[in-house]
Amino acid sequence: MGKQNTANHTQITRDNSSHFNDIADLETPTSRSLTSTEFGPKLTYVKGVNNIVADALSRLEITEEEFFAKAFANELANEEEEFPMGYPLSYEEIAFRQTKERALQNKFRTQPELHIKKPYTFLDSTYKLIAKNDKIYVPKYLQHKCAEWYHLTLMHLGEQRLELTIAQHYTWIGLKATCVSACKRCENCAVSKKRDQKKNMLTPKPNLEIIPWHTLCIDLIGPYKFSDPKKPETYIEIYCMTMLDPVT
Repeated sequence: MGKQNTANHTQITRDNSSHFNDIADLETPTSRSLTSTEFGPKLTYVKGVNNIVADALSRLEITEEEFFAKAFANELANEEEEFPMGYPLSYEEIAFRQTKERALQNKFRTQPELHIKKPYTFLDSTYKLIAKNDKIYVPKYLQHKCAEWYHLTLMHLGEQRLELTIAQHYTWIGLKATCVSACKRCENCAVSKKRDQKKNMLTPKPNLEIIPWHTLCIDLIGPYKFSDPKKPETYIEIYCMTMLDPVT
């Protein structure tokens, strides 16, 4: 679709005449501004080979849903809508972020056998979320927030347990790396590890003696019993004392 402004008149050209009715029926603030008498738009059909702008737009990887009136109006709205605070994985926010991630939308179109949309219901609302292997695919914007929330809420899980816990319901490429990063960036975990390292340090070696026979290591072993069964009076017990010089 191309647009030309001349003074106070707007001329809109398209390479598909079947969409003219769709434009006229739009019920959004954007459409009302385009069709207002202030601009006086004039709709003109120009064949695709002669309409360079429309031909270029038609080659973009955009689905019909993205051309829908509601989707077009949302592009002009503030992307940071009000989502539930304190929990980064609400169905509403995941659905919103998934639609904004173009790479994920391309996977949904090119890999339909792996990425499918499934309905998820919370209270009275139902949201269609992209899932992979029956697990909700978390968009990139929420990945670190997800790992950080699980790590803090479940009392500072380690990297492996954190990954296994999240993987029960969610998935994304690089899940393990995100969990490792979340644990390393946690200040409480970093302080705790330093404290544990100090406790596990080896006992320092004592000062070694340098003067021979100044300090001795003494030990007493025994008793060793000797006797003649035929002569009880020959019974004897012997203890042995050992001395060791640590220098020599």
